[in-house]
Amino acid sequence: ACMKAFDRQRGYQTVHAGIINVTREVKNGRNYLIFPEGTRSKQGNHPQEFKEEALRQQLSEVSIIPVALIDSYKSFDTGSAAPVTVQVHFLKPMEYEEYKDMKSTEIAAEVKRRIEETIKANGGWD
Repeated sequence: ACMKAFDRQRGYQTVHAGIINVTREVKNGRNYLIFPEGTRSKQGNHPQEFKEEALRQQLSEVSIIPVALIDSYKSFDTGSAAPVTVQVHFLKPMEYEEYKDMKSTEIAAEVKRRIEETIKANGGWD
């Protein structure tokens, strides 16, 4: 919902409204999958910079479960309809107690660090 809410004409006002809506739904028990890069990486398994807005403190008091995707980019970049094997690693959750005193930028950096560490450990780093 948050990403669908982005409208280049109205910009961040629309994104902010989407974040508020997502926040309300998360507090009511709904789960969301957020791609904090905002787009797919053009560098294979190397994640791009995370957008801090994706991990705003408005989503506090919830568990953040980092997910490392390995080789998912291949399904877009091969120009082929051949099957592609993709690894999906669900990492240990970051509980609210762990990140409650961190800034959004620090949370984003830690989530990215954990994802990169998992990609490296599972042979996804060039």
